[in-house]
Amino acid sequence: MNMKRFLLFVLALSTINLYAETKTTAANGDWDDTNTWGGSLPASGDDIIIAHDVDVDDVRSCNSLTVNSGARLDVEANLTVATSSANNGTLYVKTGDLTQSAGNFTNAGTLRVYGGYDLVFSDSSTTLTNTGTITIYSSASTFGSILLSGTYSESGSGTIQYSRYIAGTDYWDLIGPPLSGYSVEDFVFDNNDIATNGSSPTTYAVGYYENTASASSTNGGWTNYNSDTYGTNLLSGKGYQMSTDGTATGAEVTFEGTLLTSNVTRTVTTNEAGNVSNSDGTKFELIANPYASYISTTDFINAHKDTQLHSGHAAVYGWDGTGYDTYNIAAPGNNIAPGQGFFIGVRGSAGTSQTITFTTAMQNTTGSGDYNEYDTMDNSAELFIQLSQNNSDKRTRVFFLPEGTDGLDVGYDAAGLDLGAYSIYTRLVSDDEGLNMDIQTLNFDNMLGKVIPLGVNIEAGSEAEISILNSTINTDYYVYLEDSVTGAFIDLTEENYVINSDSNIEGVGRFFVHISADTMSNGEVSTSMLNAYKEID
Repeated sequence: MNMKRFLLFVLALSTINLYAETKTTAANGDWDDTNTWGGSLPASGDDIIIAHDVDVDDVRSCNSLTVNSGARLDVEANLTVATSSANNGTLYVKTGDLTQSAGNFTNAGTLRVYGGYDLVFSDSSTTLTNTGTITIYSSASTFGSILLSGTYSESGSGTIQYSRYIAGTDYWDLIGPPLSGYSVEDFVFDNNDIATNGSSPTTYAVGYYENTASASSTNGGWTNYNSDTYGTNLLSGKGYQMSTDGTATGAEVTFEGTLLTSNVTRTVTTNEAGNVSNSDGTKFELIANPYASYISTTDFINAHKDTQLHSGHAAVYGWDGTGYDTYNIAAPGNNIAPGQGFFIGVRGSAGTSQTITFTTAMQNTTGSGDYNEYDTMDNSAELFIQLSQNNSDKRTRVFFLPEGTDGLDVGYDAAGLDLGAYSIYTRLVSDDEGLNMDIQTLNFDNMLGKVIPLGVNIEAGSEAEISILNSTINTDYYVYLEDSVTGAFIDLTEENYVINSDSNIEGVGRFFVHISADTMSNGEVSTSMLNAYKEID
């Protein structure tokens, strides 16, 4: 070997950790306390054995991790394991995330993942073997998650449970099982917090939605299980309405079953007869995230928007307790929480079925709550217009993005859910097809001079106010509201528009939003004379 190669060989050896060792705790304490290890802290490449009660208070990493029987490890800051782990004692993923990059994980003890934190297995070949107890917790605003796309194996006394928060008696929640293989009967018997009504038979606050004409004409398509009809399993990927009893704030109920680690499919069908009335059937189906982890809203929509989802409703619709919120690619909400139910619109004529596929690649760790709000990016702007009446505030959203056009942009434009009540909406700037848009996306570079039809539903005798809820449009631009009946142009960046009407105001054709670089005056143009609008459907 010549000298140059010898030096390169020595240099390569010097980059390898030749001093990796097995480090075993010597006492209870913090990971970053030398006394815990009997003298010196472990290196990031060491194999770790926890033989005492230890807290991870700062970001740490190791090669492998073993928690001995009788010992406890609290992960209170992010901990990364390079190869494999074994928990024979107590392991709490408490106020930090635990990420394992490769290798297998064996749980023979007690493993808990708390709300807002994740146990992540990055390698798709990882096997999680469970002969102990695994519990995932949640609250009204945070959800614990286990992200695994490898293999889950359970034997002996091994169990896994998801303690999922569900809304209380004030309103229903849309939920799907985050674990598979649990029957409705076992679910209601194991959870005393599920609300009930009557005794012969007992009706449970667990129900399903059907979009057929016959079902829609009875209680809006909703049916609750009772003690005569609950002999079925909670289906993975299917959404249910649920409510807990005794408190308006809600409670955690327990799902038990198997951790899903492969793709999940659901067959959905549109039964919309082409009429406005929901009693004739609808195109909407209630489904749910089947995983014990978040999934990406954007990934889900992109996977289905061109074939399975209705072109004007290529979105997901989540219930917020008082109405349905729309999420699409322009306003993605980022991620859908474990076990979270939501509506989708199905493409095709009445009777057409589509296959919805939840893939493990959609799993994601980012999220804190059912959905997250949209963050403004470069080369984008947003304009939220609000209608306030009768102590109620409703909004419609317009996004300006490079992908936007004046026509229908599938995945970026989304009409409101027909099952909900929308008192303010927009129509497409061009090629209007009678869809009341809850989200409309227009081109960022061509926003000036844009005239956006605005629809409002205002009750007679009530005072209503139209205002800007949120705007990131260039502050040098003006946002005018045109009232084509009165001829008024109101600069909404400076003042709100108050309306008092003796008769109901409904639909489009009266109000328009103008984006302008110049001031506009009353009576300058009569926009209503330049547009024709299609009735819904």
